[in-house]
Amino acid sequence: MARKPRAHSAPTTASNAPKPTPGSDSPTPAALASAFATLGEEPPAPPLGFSARLNLLLDLAAVVPARIEGRVLGVLAINPAWKELEVRRWLQQDQLPDRAELRRLVKLLVAQLGPEHDALRWEAFLVYGSPIVGSPVEHLLYREDRGRRDIASRIFALLTEQYAIPPSSYDADLVFQRCLKLMQQFNIYEWEDFQAGHMEPFRSVLFPETS
Repeated sequence: MARKPRAHSAPTTASNAPKPTPGSDSPTPAALASAFATLGEEPPAPPLGFSARLNLLLDLAAVVPARIEGRVLGVLAINPAWKELEVRRWLQQDQLPDRAELRRLVKLLVAQLGPEHDALRWEAFLVYGSPIVGSPVEHLLYREDRGRRDIASRIFALLTEQYAIPPSSYDADLVFQRCLKLMQQFNIYEWEDFQAGHMEPFRSVLFPETS
């Protein structure tokens, strides 16, 4: 019996490519274009906590003074082309530098920390923060900084005395770690940085059951 010749289908082109059936989940090109245009209209979210994270990196790199006035001048000395106002905004107002400038600054600072630190990870952490990007030093945050651990101990003792919190009502190690992380978020690097206005926020986070 003679074989029937095999039918050859026409090559697929843009004009005859399969199209989503009505009701399918695949959006049309027009819908994608509309969604893309809408996204472009949304202003980028401010990088909350950027200044605290940048100050943390500056502290760890130990290349500029800790106090804000000396710190601004120290950062300006890295690149005299920067303006004092913009540097203050980086350090105090969560304003991002130009990304190319930020990358250069991060590379310079991370180079002071040792080969185990990655500049790209640090850059991502500075911009986005936790939990989007985990802290590059989370596992050793303040572990080797005896001074800050002493400050955390003083804050811990002050709160338990001020609010008469009994030792049996909390896990001391857990509260201590919460205190260290909160110090980072509030830019508390010296005992003088802890003010009366910090008492309630620290109490609510460290001892939420007493609030």
